[in-house]
Amino acid sequence: MAFGKIYKEKGLIINMKVNNKEIGAYILLRVMPGKEGVVFDALKNLKEVVLVNLLFGEWDLIIGVSLDNIRELEGFVCDKLRVIKEVGLTSTMIVAK
Repeated sequence: MAFGKIYKEKGLIINMKVNNKEIGAYILLRVMPGKEGVVFDALKNLKEVVLVNLLFGEWDLIIGVSLDNIRELEGFVCDKLRVIKEVGLTSTMIVAK
């Protein structure tokens, strides 16, 4: 299943818990100048990533991830995301509901 979307009245509800995964999270990334495209391409191929967008402003990218548990989220951030040499800073927000 691709990134789940439900449009309702004026608001947008996005289902981050897809494929029977328990944990959904958004992660903001700040990357080296001029390397946004490189990081974008690397992230869109990771199985945990269900959303990736380039941003204007203080942050360069936002990704949505869906995982089985908090340990998998920790492993994803530490072992797959922060090891990308162009990634300088991350901020993770776990979906409440």
